[in-house]
Amino acid sequence: MSVRAKIISFLMRRTIKKQLANIGDDIDAFRARISGASGLSPGIPGKVRVEPVDVSGISCEWISLEGSFGSAQDRSDAGRVLLYFHGGGYVLGGLDGHRDLAWRLAEASGLKVLLVDYRLAPENPFPAAVEDATACYRWLLDAGFRADHIMIGGDSAGGGLTVATLVNLKNLGLAQPSGAILMSPWVDLSVSGASVPTNETADCMLSRAALERFAELYLGDLDRKAPLASPLFADLSGLPPLLVHVGSTEVLRSDAEQLVDNIKQAGGDAVLEVWPDMPHVFQVFAARIPEGKDAIRKLGAFLNNRTTAAAQ
Repeated sequence: MSVRAKIISFLMRRTIKKQLANIGDDIDAFRARISGASGLSPGIPGKVRVEPVDVSGISCEWISLEGSFGSAQDRSDAGRVLLYFHGGGYVLGGLDGHRDLAWRLAEASGLKVLLVDYRLAPENPFPAAVEDATACYRWLLDAGFRADHIMIGGDSAGGGLTVATLVNLKNLGLAQPSGAILMSPWVDLSVSGASVPTNETADCMLSRAALERFAELYLGDLDRKAPLASPLFADLSGLPPLLVHVGSTEVLRSDAEQLVDNIKQAGGDAVLEVWPDMPHVFQVFAARIPEGKDAIRKLGAFLNNRTTAAAQ
């Protein structure tokens, strides 16, 4: 574990973890506090193009690099794209906090990234996020992108939303994308994973209290094991290949491990990489820690290889 990663983990434990464990009832005030405590993302470099786009009423952004693969207005069949869902327990987050991660994934993979600002709970509870994610995928197909040139991915709750979207696409009879990337995915909203108690102290960001409150705000009284809310309990057959990253000390480690096991048992292809002592979604700190840069290189190679192979 690099010295910089140790410093980031220390800061997260002293700030964000304490706030996430005490969300309270004033969600707007909570969002404002978290936004102030998590301002660790650097500015976007000049080589990055950010283009706002309305996708079926959902605010999104195209993220691409100048000169890398032409205008983001290109909707030809040859286009390759990563559809990306941010984390935040289905309650927090947005475009601002994930542009840095998005452009780094674009650079590492050669894909354009469609970053999605899906509706958040409690104002828009389940299944609003799944509906928005599915609508964005449909929009890409309607815009002329081939399914096998599309990858999808996300971090934390966005990782769970990625798997839920794959399951929903299968249920709807839509073609699956070429593959998916997941960073510290939250796929069990019943919070029953083995690592929740065992890593409670070691995790520098999340806790059982935070996960329980997020699940309550997103699901209310609904079944926390509903397949499109907790896709760990869904029929996971017929999904495309996945690459999953998680930190060894995360409370969500068992979510990632059990998800990969379930996919393999269903006859699918999933690879799990456990990163020693890394904090939750450490890839967002790629500007500051070497482990984040290494992880993004691996994710980018997977994204590129899957869509390049589909083009041949």
